[in-house]
Amino acid sequence: MRMLLLSVVALSLSGAESRVSTAPEPVHYTLAPVLSGGALTALRVQVRFRVDPSGVSDFEWANGWAGERRLWQWERDFAVAGATAVEKKGDGHWQMKAAPGTELTVSYRILSAYDNDPTVEDSDQPRPVIRPRWFYGVGDALFGYPNGRENAPATFDWLGAPGIGFASDLEHLAGQRRRATRPGTVADALESVVIGGRDLRTFPALDGSGVRVATVGRYVFTPEQLDGLARRVINVERTFWKSDQHAPFLVTAAPIVGSPTATSFGGTGRGDAFALWIDQRTPLDRMKWLLAHEYFHTWNPVLLGATSEDQAARPADYWFSEGITDYYARVLMVRAGLISPTEFAAQWNEMLAGYAGSPVRTMTGARAAAAFWNDEMAQKLPYQRGAMLAAMWNARLLGGSRGATSLDTVLHAQIASARASKMSATSLFRALAADRGLNIAPDETRYLVKGEPIVLPADTFGQCATVVTEQRPSFSRGFDAEATAGAGNVATGVDRRLPAFAAGLRDGMKILARTEGEPDNALIPYALLVEDNGKQRTIRYLPQGHESVTVQQLRIDAPNARGCPRTLSGLAKSRAE
Repeated sequence: MRMLLLSVVALSLSGAESRVSTAPEPVHYTLAPVLSGGALTALRVQVRFRVDPSGVSDFEWANGWAGERRLWQWERDFAVAGATAVEKKGDGHWQMKAAPGTELTVSYRILSAYDNDPTVEDSDQPRPVIRPRWFYGVGDALFGYPNGRENAPATFDWLGAPGIGFASDLEHLAGQRRRATRPGTVADALESVVIGGRDLRTFPALDGSGVRVATVGRYVFTPEQLDGLARRVINVERTFWKSDQHAPFLVTAAPIVGSPTATSFGGTGRGDAFALWIDQRTPLDRMKWLLAHEYFHTWNPVLLGATSEDQAARPADYWFSEGITDYYARVLMVRAGLISPTEFAAQWNEMLAGYAGSPVRTMTGARAAAAFWNDEMAQKLPYQRGAMLAAMWNARLLGGSRGATSLDTVLHAQIASARASKMSATSLFRALAADRGLNIAPDETRYLVKGEPIVLPADTFGQCATVVTEQRPSFSRGFDAEATAGAGNVATGVDRRLPAFAAGLRDGMKILARTEGEPDNALIPYALLVEDNGKQRTIRYLPQGHESVTVQQLRIDAPNARGCPRTLSGLAKSRAE
């Protein structure tokens, strides 16, 4: 979430008189599809605004988002109407001159970052996708803006074409023939998501929740199933935060083409929306955690304190914004009965196994933050570390207060305190935890700064579960997964000393699908459907590497106990249990 900058516009009056307006001049955005032979080829953007009182306005893109620094790179055919002079000052930066108060209209096209449907190997959050039948984009990459107007009012209109559907949280802003459902600024336009196309499915907020769902593409579940699940998850989290149950919100889903050797699903919060990228093989049950995680970002960190304006500095705090969000994505789902205790344990065990086998598990905080956008393993660390620490800290709060205080207590106090505080979200969390008897500084130094491995106490999740520590073989697919994906899923780097080779896998075989197995679990058989000399066959083996690793796992001792979901979710056992 970007910090909003106050802008003041000076208006010229008659003679030498002038005054300062308390209401900045609005900025008007329009978006339209560009078609050729019925196929989508680009998106057309227009931005209308009045030139600054100085007679000079700069127009540019934001400095960066989600690891992408060149957000302007997909713009083409930049033009300005109404200016007496336009000068390009650098990549994604123009300077315009006109008489003070003159209305300028900037127009350009946005091209697709892909010439193929995005896959699990190349999907990237900031990159616009414009395919012949559908499109997806985020405001950061779509919209430039007049410099200094981030806090100016903004309006938006979609100039559609027959048969092309459209959905966006920009529709919450006012338009020429549409009333606003909430006030909107240029910053809101930048932090938006758009999706549409010929096969767009939309589900309006007929239940009074304000929630809309929009999907393109096909998945193993139906759009109706995703719509129903999203509404249940959102209701659970709004209840937790005691927030507006009718606020406008949009959930979008775009497809990612799967790979035989990798699966992927993810998303990002967009203020009053979140955008999902879903591997088309992902089952609906896997969506529970993703929906819960992304919607929790509505509060964490944006309403829990300030975040750094320096994009490069933000990953250092992702243990809070991502890791604690990960923790609550699981505990709120089991607390509400959307997942069972067994499912809760399975989610934790997958993460714990990945952490145990991570080659960067002991990476220092500084190195992990620097590598976040370039190293997949480093990218997982703040999620893993933050979630594990949240579970530990919650157990300490419960133990120290005899069940009266939990992590919920700290976060509810934080959202109230943040309204009047300029402290960062992490600093405010640290202070409020200390007020309740929890000093997190030693843990920050050991685990987040120095990178020492985190070991969960056996009783972290209460009386119906035990965290056990065991030795198991390291996980290995038996081949170089990255090189194999780069070779078009042709097996590459098969290790002759591992079970995959013994089972018959050889370099040069085409991997068609993984039919059995779990990531990072060396104890469950792995099965690959391959094409070998024109014939298909299945190769089945244990995905075990050369070494052994120490792995922690969550064992549910009493899954049917009445209070189990409550204690797993970080609450004290009730007196009636």
